Amino acid sequence: MAATTGEDPLHTTRFRAACHEAARRTPGVTFYELTEAAVTPAFHSAAMSDRVRRHRILCHPHTGFVAFASPPPFPGSGELRFHEPPRWAEVFDLHGLRVLRPEVLATPLTRVRPRELDDDARARLRRDRARTLGEWLFG
Repeated sequence: MAATTGEDPLHTTRFRAACHEAARRTPGVTFYELTEAAVTPAFHSAAMSDRVRRHRILCHPHTGFVAFASPPPFPGSGELRFHEPPRWAEVFDLHGLRVLRPEVLATPLTRVRPRELDDDARARLRRDRARTLGEWLFG
């Protein structure tokens, strides 16, 4: 998986548009808020719900990778519990983003090939203590 340097403002625009479109076109889906990436957290986050569950939707600002997780167990918690994306997650793909399934996010970092990463990403991979791709992207 190739990573790029610098945040892509197009990913922010696409993520926001996909959240709004998912709520507009899917009965029972509600879009509550969007928090743009900062130093911490280093990813965009949206709070949404459907008739089945509440979702915390994450978007990596450099790659456009999207993940669905359960809301944190308590305010301020950094714990991420990834879950299967709902059917309406296809709207993120339609906006040029890539939704990752939990099994991809659970990939051990030992299976990520560093030569496919840019210099900044390789340095971060050596520095971070993440064990899985999901922890590394959204940790």
